[in-house]
Amino acid sequence: MRIEEINYTLITDGSSDRALMNIIQWCLDDNFPQIAFNGAFADFQSLPNPPSTLQDKIARAKKYFPFHLLFIHRDAEKSENEIIEQRINEILAGMDSAQSEITICVIPIRMMETWLLIDKEAIKKAAGNRNYSDQIDLPRFQRLEQEPDPKQYLHNLLRKVSGLKSRNLKKFNPNRHVHLVAEYIENFSALQNLSAFRKFEGELKKKVKDFSNKRTSN
Repeated sequence: MRIEEINYTLITDGSSDRALMNIIQWCLDDNFPQIAFNGAFADFQSLPNPPSTLQDKIARAKKYFPFHLLFIHRDAEKSENEIIEQRINEILAGMDSAQSEITICVIPIRMMETWLLIDKEAIKKAAGNRNYSDQIDLPRFQRLEQEPDPKQYLHNLLRKVSGLKSRNLKKFNPNRHVHLVAEYIENFSALQNLSAFRKFEGELKKKVKDFSNKRTSN
């Protein structure tokens, strides 16, 4: 039985990274089934004068998308593992201790789409062609974080698997279907083999436990 509720908000580089909400929610539910997590995506484009700096985004998120825990996404853009620590330091540099205590950084190697290239059935469903029977070539998992352009790779797969031709293919919007890939993946446990995801999940478990313990003791 769930005995606690925690609200969280995700701030990303762009609206297309909203698909991370599915991954975050799965990870929270998998590690803390006794807690009810309520997630919100900080969609600043719907606000007048959208914020540009991270501190402005956090301030707006507090007002429009109130949270107990804050997830902040940034792409690593490179395949070196050292870049994760660099991006985390960049995010936390302008924060006070109270903010950093509740902030969980989401830093996929290269970009968000890396974490979606794991499920052929989800790609077929997202492309609108569940009966696609040709081979779907996903990157080898051991090399997934070395894939130079996972976003373009996934977009090309979605176009191919859709089975659409000529004019209908031109109308096909892969960005919209990327969100569907995330929605159709039911189990993200395969990502636990990736270094960037293990870093993210470890930080998530620590911050949730710290917050829960602190709230219980108050």
